[in-house]
Amino acid sequence: MNPINPAQEISLASIEDEIATLSATIQAATFQLLGLIGELDRRGGWGTDALAPSGFRSAAHWLSWRVGLDLGAARQYVRVARALPDLPLISEAFSRGEVSYSKVRAITRIADPDNEETLLGWALAGTASQVERLVRTYRRANRLAENEHALAQEASRRLTCYFDDDGMLVVNGRLSPEQGALLMKALEVSRDELTAQLRVSAEPSPASDPAPMKQDGGQLLADALERVAERALTAAAAEASPAAADRFLVVVHVDAEVLADPDADGRCELQDGPVLSAETARRLACDATVCEMRHGPNGELEPGRKTRAVSAALRRALLARDGTRCAFPGCGCRARDAHHVVPWGEEGPTLLPNLLGVCKLHHVLVHEGGWRVEAMPNGRFRFLRPDGTEVLSAPPLPAMTYDPVVALHKQWMPPGAAFTPESGLPTWQGETVDYEWATQELLWRAEQR
Repeated sequence: MNPINPAQEISLASIEDEIATLSATIQAATFQLLGLIGELDRRGGWGTDALAPSGFRSAAHWLSWRVGLDLGAARQYVRVARALPDLPLISEAFSRGEVSYSKVRAITRIADPDNEETLLGWALAGTASQVERLVRTYRRANRLAENEHALAQEASRRLTCYFDDDGMLVVNGRLSPEQGALLMKALEVSRDELTAQLRVSAEPSPASDPAPMKQDGGQLLADALERVAERALTAAAAEASPAAADRFLVVVHVDAEVLADPDADGRCELQDGPVLSAETARRLACDATVCEMRHGPNGELEPGRKTRAVSAALRRALLARDGTRCAFPGCGCRARDAHHVVPWGEEGPTLLPNLLGVCKLHHVLVHEGGWRVEAMPNGRFRFLRPDGTEVLSAPPLPAMTYDPVVALHKQWMPPGAAFTPESGLPTWQGETVDYEWATQELLWRAEQR
């Protein structure tokens, strides 16, 4: 609907002023919106920590689902929302509609407390395209300095290992950032696994059992490094001797009764490892290599054939039907797991109508997290939270039944806020922009910091 009454004779100048004023109001409202997004992100209201009810992978995924934003745009909203609390000058100007979201989105890519005032001056003076060009120029120049630093890091990397006089191996070294990050991630994963095992061993035990050995953080990391080395050797051995591949499989022993009913008594454990929850075993059985073995009445064992729960041909059909992305609403991650809607352990058929492609996170949710997936008569599927409510594929946005500008001012604008046609007007008068000088100033500030 045209907001201007055709019967009214409004000059073009008045229309231009209204556009500028309303735009400044929208920019100020966008600042308020980003504040709310930042608070949601800070509280983890979208999250899956401890399998929380929302079930979304990130604040951006929730935002894309809830308000219909493109996932890329949603990620930008979250990024800017995280940056603004540390940039009070930019936030203040943004809240008054003096700088647009486009400019703020650009300068927050490189802004910090030391260069914030300089960047804000550029944003107030220049157009959005000029600000974007300045940011690109600075990042390009900054990359050259970063590359020189990276080359120096690469030349200084080293690692030495030697046995000390007491027989202990001493390891000392300097790794490049990416090498260090890779090592730390591997240690983190192995440390967490070891911590879980130690927690089990630390539970009260019979008096005849020895007390569990306590470990400090350094000892735990040493054991984690041992595990990383074992895994590297295992992978190499698997590549070198394919005939012996079974030696390097992670094996889960689970009774058929447990797969059929998680509450049933029975075996469910890693081979030579801790007990697993029945629901974890049921999730793994959805999409794994399965080997059935039957125990006879006199202790004899009849091994069955080893087969994939989901064949390669069926997986191709699943990809053709659902694509490569997770079926959970708002999740754009790759669907690496094939989930049985009726569980495999309950004799759910391994057929296309009973399969759904999901990512690892949402596969965990629909098993250990208590969520459910239901097949619909039209061949679609729906996700249900543990309380039985459905996660809608595209939730409707609330309808505006009143003047949106009045609503913005009444609910979101601070008292006394005034927006004029000049609120977001740049001060640039058409002179040539010296990007090189501006870039050098920003680089100088970075060097001073």
